[in-house]
Amino acid sequence: ENREKMIETLDEMQRMVEAALAFSRDEAAREAATKIDLGEFIDAIAEDYRDMGREVSVAPPPTRVVARFRPFSLKRALRNLIDNAVRYGEAADISVEARDEAVVIRIRDRGPGIPQERIDDVFDPFVRLEESRSEDTGGIGLGLSIARSIVQAHGGSLVLANHPEGGLEARITLPA
Repeated sequence: ENREKMIETLDEMQRMVEAALAFSRDEAAREAATKIDLGEFIDAIAEDYRDMGREVSVAPPPTRVVARFRPFSLKRALRNLIDNAVRYGEAADISVEARDEAVVIRIRDRGPGIPQERIDDVFDPFVRLEESRSEDTGGIGLGLSIARSIVQAHGGSLVLANHPEGGLEARITLPA
């Protein structure tokens, strides 16, 4: 009887997560796209973190990157990634560049990275590699799922990779 109740609860939680992810995706799709200077946009987000004493740096883009994005949802995705970088990797180093028909945003931390076999797993809802569940180290494992959902709603992709020089790098590629 307890087992059945637990399965029922887990099924309900799964439906709630799917609804939250669908909401994030729909919310991003409904928001009006606005022409923004991505370098200035990201620098303003980084400044908020620096004001809170977090180590977040932004490399000035080689050229001005102006394109149409949905600013509130994109900010939410970037904040989820930067939160992870400063929480698990002590700092976030961000860069932006324009390539042909795409814009690439890189957020690199200075932590240990993620075991290669677990990189795809962290996009699944409720998956956390840090198991302590302490309030100091994090949430419930939805941040990367939401970030990916928002980026995909922009027609882009979000990929994680261990950087050869250390740390984890999140790479967002968006259509320009």
